[in-house]
Amino acid sequence: MRTYEATNDLSTVRTTLENLPLNTILYALAIFVGGIVLIRVILSLTGKLLRRTKLDNSLHRFLQSILRVVLWVCLLMMVAAYVGIDITSLVALLSVVSLAISLSVQSVLSNVAGGMMVIGTKPFKQGDYVSVDDLEGTVDEIGVVYTKLHTIDNRAVLIPNSKVSNATIQNYTTLGKRRLDMDFSASYDSDPETVEEALREAVARCEPMQGENLCVEFQSFDDSAICYHVHFWVPSSRFVQTRFDLRRYVYEAFRERGVEMTYPHLNVHLQTEQG
Repeated sequence: MRTYEATNDLSTVRTTLENLPLNTILYALAIFVGGIVLIRVILSLTGKLLRRTKLDNSLHRFLQSILRVVLWVCLLMMVAAYVGIDITSLVALLSVVSLAISLSVQSVLSNVAGGMMVIGTKPFKQGDYVSVDDLEGTVDEIGVVYTKLHTIDNRAVLIPNSKVSNATIQNYTTLGKRRLDMDFSASYDSDPETVEEALREAVARCEPMQGENLCVEFQSFDDSAICYHVHFWVPSSRFVQTRFDLRRYVYEAFRERGVEMTYPHLNVHLQTEQG
């Protein structure tokens, strides 16, 4: 029934447009061009006002997108009313079209809803280093449909917002510091005090945060070596680089102090019987 009514409305709109006098068309065109200029001015002023607020940049873009759509709909309605098109019929036609579109782009709408949730709850902001399920990277952009991550190996990853809103998110930046935990193995023949001194020397070269807990401890007896555990706090921005540096510093400190770094091996002892 609604499709039949929409067809009639479309026929009425077409008939109205075909019978328009030239001066009405010119005035309607002038209103349309003036409306475009006015929309740009309004969007520009709104952008300046939003930048003065404390709202996130991603929310700025989202609000601007919604405002742009609303302004364009209003402009089209004004032009339609001026040329004599029945607004009620036009709204009915748009409702049918929007229903058809919504059914065909359900996944896009779910991403838009997810984007509104992400922007509203603010689990992260642009520039934060986060993990979204099994993906890690720096947040480049929070869009209406996708969230863009810049990974450590220089890949741009676009994650649908429907997935982001349902994912387990870890934000490594928001608290400003992270604890680096690493284990190192040394031979049973190496003196534990020497090993711990070497580890502390390597940690000191990494410039850990002052006033935070530093731990270098005897961890466990493994099959081929003794495991030592190290943890200390570093600024979030230096976490990845510090993890790389610590491995190199530990290797250098062990070599300087004669600490043997073992690898998995098996010792077989044969005992012969003398008859």
